[in-house]
Amino acid sequence: MTAPAAIKKKAPGANDCGQEDQTAEHILQRCPLLDEERKEVWPSPTPLQTKLYGSRQELEKTTTFITSAGLIV
Repeated sequence: MTAPAAIKKKAPGANDCGQEDQTAEHILQRCPLLDEERKEVWPSPTPLQTKLYGSRQELEKTTTFITSAGLIV
């Protein structure tokens, strides 16, 4: 099982930080445009593996992040 290659946002240009490719890792871990949403869901550092393949509770956090950020996967 692999992570999605790319994630898109609803808002035009909102996924365009220009720092690197918009991979699942970039969106979930580093994209500066999503820092606020990320910190609301994960106030402390959380490994990508946990966000993608963790417990049901962890996956619900990932879903919350995706929804609050307006992402389309």
